[in-house]
Amino acid sequence: MNQRLYTIVLITILTGSTIFILVYISRRPIENKHGFTRIFSKNGVKLIRSINVPHSLFIASGDKDTLYFHSEDPTYVLYTDTGLNSLKAIHIPVDSLKRQLVSGFRIHVNHPDLYLYAYNVANIICYNIHEKKLSFINTQHNYTNAVQINDTTFILKYFTGHLTDQTFCRLNTNTGAIKAANLLTESNLSGSGTLLYDLRHLTLAFVHHFSNSITIFDTAFCLLPTVHTIDTFTRYRANYLAHNQSAGNSILYKPGGNWMMINYLSQVYEGKIYVNSLVKADNETLIKNKHNTVIDVYDLLSGNYIESFYIPLRNGEALNSFNVSGKRLIVTDLTSVSIYQMP
Repeated sequence: MNQRLYTIVLITILTGSTIFILVYISRRPIENKHGFTRIFSKNGVKLIRSINVPHSLFIASGDKDTLYFHSEDPTYVLYTDTGLNSLKAIHIPVDSLKRQLVSGFRIHVNHPDLYLYAYNVANIICYNIHEKKLSFINTQHNYTNAVQINDTTFILKYFTGHLTDQTFCRLNTNTGAIKAANLLTESNLSGSGTLLYDLRHLTLAFVHHFSNSITIFDTAFCLLPTVHTIDTFTRYRANYLAHNQSAGNSILYKPGGNWMMINYLSQVYEGKIYVNSLVKADNETLIKNKHNTVIDVYDLLSGNYIESFYIPLRNGEALNSFNVSGKRLIVTDLTSVSIYQMP
């Protein structure tokens, strides 16, 4: 009897030890120390209002009175007041191009003008909301990022036509002329990221998705000192493979290999860069990270790290987009739009 009891106890201990080891091994990639810590704001964000939406929305712009959103359908935008009281739609007459556009686009509203960045059809589609007038700006090549810096000028990150090479360029909409930034070219697509423009300082920032680099330059393509995010991931964690044929006889490249995205979403506002990092700091807990996503704040010109704060993940859903304006933070995820008071 005692021998059987000892056997059962031994088996139980071995089983428990095996489970513990397996769980420990499975959690190690998440719990690994990454060699950096964050400084968190004493006051977190405070929810002002949130509404449920039937499908994913992405922020298209906003001011003190009106917020604009687009979905994964390029034929309309939604708008509402800053109290999120009622969503209304504006139709964009691009129905005949819908199949081509859905593979890659973004919409930005600078009322009364709406700009549909049609990445894979080598065009910027302009729509005047008041006049209901549609026009097209030829970008000559497909592109992956675009920002408007004034009424007649856009900065693009576009394919040069030489294999997978991309470069930044300045597009003049009056003349159609494109001026490339030769010092900012790259021979591969590992530099995938988000292009931002800070109107206050007339400065652009390219936040790299797969490393801790933020490339800073002015509208004349003069490089400023590179900013580094506080994590320790200095190497790109992606490679790309070609190719899918897209409109305009250009090539759309898609990612291949093992990815490790470092910086997910990012925004710039009034000289500060806000980066939604996916890397856990050494002074954070898994429980905290499970229910929140972190925003790291940097000074645009000096590159100095300022602080971090959490955005709650509603229903555990990742963010689709976020926007900072004054002391207001607008956030969208798969099923909701929320407005928070900034720390």
